Amino acid sequence: MLFLFLFLLVVGTASAQDPVDVTVRELNTIPQDQIDQLNMGGTSLSLSEIDALALNDFQGQRVRFTAVVLSDPLNSGLSTPTDGFPSRVHFFVRDTTAASQGVEGMTIQLVNGGDFQTDGTLLLTVGSVIEVVANINEFSSIQVEPETITDLGFYTDFDLPDSILDPVVITTSDANRNLGGGQQVNWDNFNDLNGQYVRLEGVTVQFRDISSDRPNFLVTSDGGDTGLNFYDVSLRYRNDRDGDYDETIFNVREDDFVPPPPGSVVDLQGFVYFQQDDPFNVGTPQDAIMSIIPIADEDLVVLESPPVIMDVSAPDFVPGSESITITGVVTADPSRTITEAVLIYETSSGTGETMLQPTDVNGDEYTFEIPAAADGEFVSYYIQGTDNTGAVSVSTTQSYRVLVDGINEIEDIQRTADDQPGDPQFLGITTAMDLEVTVQSQPSVSGIISVQDDPELGPWSGIFITDDDLLTLNRGDVIRITNATISRTVLFGFNNEAALTDVTFETVSTGGDFLGYKTVTTGALADPSIAEAHEGMLLRFEDVQVTNPDPGFDEWLFATRNEDGSLQDPARADDVSEAISADVNDTLVEGGNYAFFQGPLAFAFGNYRIWPESLDDGITTDTEDEAVPGTFVLAQNYPNPFNPVTTINYQIGQSTQVRLQVFDVLGRHVATLVDGMQPIGTHTVTFDGAGLASGLYMYRLNAGGTTQVKKMMLLK
Repeated sequence: MLFLFLFLLVVGTASAQDPVDVTVRELNTIPQDQIDQLNMGGTSLSLSEIDALALNDFQGQRVRFTAVVLSDPLNSGLSTPTDGFPSRVHFFVRDTTAASQGVEGMTIQLVNGGDFQTDGTLLLTVGSVIEVVANINEFSSIQVEPETITDLGFYTDFDLPDSILDPVVITTSDANRNLGGGQQVNWDNFNDLNGQYVRLEGVTVQFRDISSDRPNFLVTSDGGDTGLNFYDVSLRYRNDRDGDYDETIFNVREDDFVPPPPGSVVDLQGFVYFQQDDPFNVGTPQDAIMSIIPIADEDLVVLESPPVIMDVSAPDFVPGSESITITGVVTADPSRTITEAVLIYETSSGTGETMLQPTDVNGDEYTFEIPAAADGEFVSYYIQGTDNTGAVSVSTTQSYRVLVDGINEIEDIQRTADDQPGDPQFLGITTAMDLEVTVQSQPSVSGIISVQDDPELGPWSGIFITDDDLLTLNRGDVIRITNATISRTVLFGFNNEAALTDVTFETVSTGGDFLGYKTVTTGALADPSIAEAHEGMLLRFEDVQVTNPDPGFDEWLFATRNEDGSLQDPARADDVSEAISADVNDTLVEGGNYAFFQGPLAFAFGNYRIWPESLDDGITTDTEDEAVPGTFVLAQNYPNPFNPVTTINYQIGQSTQVRLQVFDVLGRHVATLVDGMQPIGTHTVTFDGAGLASGLYMYRLNAGGTTQVKKMMLLK
């Protein structure tokens, strides 16, 4: 007689609602009329509209179903760990009724954020049969959050066929469709494929990114017309978890995962998923595509590969008037041989590319010598390998800058070879430098340190400092940095904003004026080259409207206006500052109008965004035309600092006597801008400081028995 050992896995607090018995197919099925709308809408639909249509009525319900486990929970690596354990584990299951009803729509992801450390979830293996009671919520379409899981045994105990564990063979066009301006989900197959365990045979790697600890690649079945992008849920396919997860329990990699190079032919299997927050989407402006999630090592098999080029070196110093030695490893597919390896370089003022033959070959390692370039030149280079079949691979293009006198401007670090987004120069190098910079942020308020070195606020003049020893600095302090490590901050495996760390400095002066904010539009920042050139600088956006108060992760979107009142492309803001609480989104309203938003510009999680440092940076200064009865608001002047004219907005919640005056820092009266009765609403005045000295001034509003005071800076 077969004995089944049962144990109850309890996750969270049970709902009073009795669970609804369902199949996974029911959970995955979107009504046909919504599929029709998604097909008809195409690229005209916004992400929020797609998100709303890609859901069904199970959201918020408590359900029950029986399924077989298809992926190992110990391979789950999406959540950032604490003390060796993640906050949740992700694994995929297939409804047991798929054996009799077919596998279409029968596979789904479980996101277990409960007591999985002790409730037995980590004991489950591929083939375990479980009863699941779960809550259905929304996160990039459907999210199944188990409340209880009961292990019923192994699939063979229930006479389930081996085929219950098999993937479904598909092509990339089954999952995604090409709409001309990008790709989108093939909605006709969405109900069958969302969450499905699939296999792609003989597909070609079209794209690869190995620039960070979260490598990425894209495969295509049809020469690039459609593709499936990789998503790294599994520990076996990401390189940023070594030392973070408890490696006695979880299946952490010991060596880095390196995706096959473009041109490789592979068999790939995993789980296709409508993952709107996929940070690696390639060629998909709306992020509305299916991605593929391989889980186990055997899910990726390289059938044929062009040359693989790895470990291409870069100077570990600031180049001067000497030639530069570059090495790289070029290897062939085991069935092929390398026939040529060359280095191709060009200088920023040169006439084109120059090809160099290796000066030395040692096994698979090739050495090249790039001639000395002129002072200030950028030198860009890559290695190209060719095998005996004629297949060609190239490495990622790298660059360095020749600085005979070393680093003496922030631009020497921040400016890229092509003025487009990219790594700072000399990334990872600790080096001497001579930078006299002004502290622009307010470290004691926000915990953010940004500095600039150009009083004219020109591009490429700002950078962040991530060194706690400098948090005691104040806005306006001037320091000379003599040595630092050039880095990019890394969070969740993403390379973010450029920064200096391990900083050695001397104080030049304290208590001075900071350089001020540079006023720009959100439309300008839609150009990546403009945004990149202003990373680390204090920016100000005036007369803005919130377009999305909560797109997720405590961020918000806002836009400046064109002359005709229409909104420009939105920019993003984030609550990184220690002075801004995570519930800041609750204070923002979609369509709300604000006098300004301001803060240093950063790059994080694939997007440029400003980091307002406090609530004074525009977050609570609503300037909608209709005043709330009884509400009096004095907005921050703009521009600020100003020279010599600035604008002051204020809102009064009732008709009343209004007085708006300006004082210097000693309290001496400078000007009266308003003195009389005014109606309810928003009012605007200008202040001209042409006859005044540079410095700090106060402006005070008395209205309806309320007094409000703000500071402004005249900077000539």
